[in-house]
Amino acid sequence: MNAGPAAGTAPAAAAARYTLLCVALGLVLGWVPAWLHGPIPEKFDVLYIRGAIAVWGWYVARMSIGFWVGVAVWPRAWWLRGPLLGALCMLPLTLVSLAMPACGWPCMAVNLASGVGVGAAVAGVARALTGLAHR
Repeated sequence: MNAGPAAGTAPAAAAARYTLLCVALGLVLGWVPAWLHGPIPEKFDVLYIRGAIAVWGWYVARMSIGFWVGVAVWPRAWWLRGPLLGALCMLPLTLVSLAMPACGWPCMAVNLASGVGVGAAVAGVARALTGLAHR
C-alpha cells in the first residue's frame, strides 16, 4: 500500500526549486575563487599548454558543484553533502595542480578548499532559502 512520499522527502515542486536554486548558486559561487586569484593561465602556457583553455576545467568543475549538491540526497545532512561534493568535484583537477611545477601542494590545497567552500555555501544558502536540506 502506498502511503505517500517517504518521510523527509520534499514534494516534487519544492524539490525542483531546490535543485534549480543549487544550480544557480553553483554557477555564481563557482566564479568567486576566479575573482580572487585564479587559476592562472600563464602557469600552463610555460608548459606549452594553452592556459586560457586549460583553466576552464577549474571553472567548469567549480560551477558544477551546485548541480551535484542539488541532485544528490546523500549524505542527507546539507553541511556534510555540500563540502563533500565540492571536494569530489575539485579533486581530479587538484591532482593536475599537484603535477604543475609552479603550483604543487599549495595550489592543490587552495583549489580543494575552494571546492569545499563553494559546496558548503551552495548547500547552506539553499537550506536557508528553501528550508530543505536536500531535494
